[in-house]
Order: sequence, then C-alpha cells, then structure tokens
Amino acid sequence: MANYAVPGQARYSVVESANLGMGQLGVAFISGTATYTPPTGQVVIAIQFTEDALFDSADATTADSEWPTDAQGGPGTNSVAINQTVMPQGITIFGRWKTVALDQGSAFLYLGG
Repeated sequence: MANYAVPGQARYSVVESANLGMGQLGVAFISGTATYTPPTGQVVIAIQFTEDALFDSADATTADSEWPTDAQGGPGTNSVAINQTVMPQGITIFGRWKTVALDQGSAFLYLGG
C-alpha cells in the first residue's frame, strides 16, 4: 500500500490523523469548464455534484496511483467509462484524483491526504 504523507501530520492524534484521509483537509468548489489541482501532498477524495455535471471529455481528470481516471470505470474488467456520463445533482463519488476537470456543471471537491 502506498504511503501518503501529509505535511504537518505529526501534530495530529491517531484518530485525527486517520481523518485526514477522509476529507478533513478542506474543500474546493469548481464550476463550468474549470480544472482543479489540489495542493501538494493532497488529493481529491470525494466529489459532490451540486448540479448535473460532465467530466472533461479530454480526460483531464487524472487519478492517483491505481485509481481509475474518468475514462476508466474502475479497476478490473467490464466497467464502463464515466467521462461523458451525466453525474446528477446531489450524487457523491469517492476515489483519489490528482486533478478534476468538468465540461459543465459544478461540484464540491473534498480533500484528503
């Protein structure tokens, strides 16, 4: 398993440190045709769509490590690409992304380590 270091993580308790991987490093908001890249040492761990949205058709959304990009549905076989699937308002998806890009819509991006 990969070792993800979070700057300043040593100052947290065991429980607080575990929570860093679950979106407690902050949140960002993107809309329209925006592309977001989290700060160094962080990744986007959840995407909550605030209106119907499409990922960037040029596959500018990139995954961390073995996690799928938006052009791949997931690891293994027979998963379907999500890069031009409408993500409905209110849905939240989880993963590890180094960049997130939209063609339309808006979303909150939750950051983790």
